[in-house]
Amino acid sequence: IIRWHKLFKGTILSHKFLQGERLDSAQQTFLNKDIEQFRERLASISWFMRVLNESIARKANKEDNCTGRFWEGRFKSQALLDEAAR
Repeated sequence: IIRWHKLFKGTILSHKFLQGERLDSAQQTFLNKDIEQFRERLASISWFMRVLNESIARKANKEDNCTGRFWEGRFKSQALLDEAAR
């Protein structure tokens, strides 16, 4: 949970747990499911790349004053129909 909180906000239950608050059995069940998901995501290179790409895209979109996926609309391409076009 601590590793997850270093990167993300976490959940209300994970914060309560880290602050030493007592959780009832239903809350503990939900927290256990969250912890399982945290572990899967922390071990996944795909999840890491998704988060990294999102962070870069948000910064670049803000800088370029645009929206959407990172590469969307940044590079326009067109067919080169003859040698003179190169």
